[in-house]
Amino acid sequence: DPKLTGDWRKRLETQRGAILAQEMKNNSAKLSRWTAQALLNGSEQIKLGYVTRVQPKDNSRHTVLGVQTFRPKDFASQMNLNLRNMWGIVKALCDLCLKLDEGKYVILKDANKPLVRVYSVPDDTFLEAVDDGDVRDDDGFVDPGC
Repeated sequence: DPKLTGDWRKRLETQRGAILAQEMKNNSAKLSRWTAQALLNGSEQIKLGYVTRVQPKDNSRHTVLGVQTFRPKDFASQMNLNLRNMWGIVKALCDLCLKLDEGKYVILKDANKPLVRVYSVPDDTFLEAVDDGDVRDDDGFVDPGC
């Protein structure tokens, strides 16, 4: 809706902090993941871009409305992202996986609950045969076991 987009553009100029807070609420998983990645790889800054479509019905053309730059530690603090807690979660997942029998598993986080589920899947799951006879995983790597 052009009226909403125009309002959003005006709000971005005057209420950037409020829009960022709303995005932190609506996209906390993405922002947390990007911040954690920036912290782990030693990035000096994170840039967040605010982008909108040039025409509401054209999903191929966009314009950048603004960019904000943050230091990852400051942004993590602003999001209440705790490094010790992140490593605690990784440790808990590793401990859980070490208790499982040998095999292939899928870890899924419930979208609506603070719940993670682990499912056992057949060993040939996520593999596909290609013309050269090799079997590749979803990332295109040859599976040496096949």
